[in-house]
Amino acid sequence: MNKKFEIKILKQYWMDEKFKDEDLCSHGEIYLSVNGVIITQSGLDEEWGINESALALLRTFDKDYICEPDSEEGLIFHGCGAILMIGCPISIHWSVKHCGDEVILSDFVKCTTTNPRIGNIKYKGLRVKLSEKEYTDEIISFALEAKKLFDNSREKIINDDFDKEMYTEFWNEYNYLLKNSLSK
Repeated sequence: MNKKFEIKILKQYWMDEKFKDEDLCSHGEIYLSVNGVIITQSGLDEEWGINESALALLRTFDKDYICEPDSEEGLIFHGCGAILMIGCPISIHWSVKHCGDEVILSDFVKCTTTNPRIGNIKYKGLRVKLSEKEYTDEIISFALEAKKLFDNSREKIINDDFDKEMYTEFWNEYNYLLKNSLSK
């Protein structure tokens, strides 16, 4: 059975194996399909920030997200930023609207370059209504898979106090949101 909304990690890795103990972000390929429309998949020469994207998606469980590519970070990050959750405009956005026990996803946009005037792919009319459970199950699965790489790695070497604090805050929020969603 085809899912109306499917997001999964196809590949996840560190940017450079030599510096994997210092890389705070995992990178890789994602498969994202909405009503059979594939927005990203393997073989498109696209690399995404996996753990950053997972946190952005976890944040949508309890609040709506409005797609505004010109002023907001996306839900799928490119992962080229040196600091967690601060990246470049290359991203995938969509709106998340909670309506009772349903979630509506719409306004899908993939920004493929750093120039907002070119390279944006708008998926006009692409919209899906899911049960809250369908949506959360898909995101939880993605977030758990993203976390595995970090759980199976050595402790990160972080020399800068600010980066260390950001990294700790990132994982505190990630784990809190994930734990809360699993206990529902």
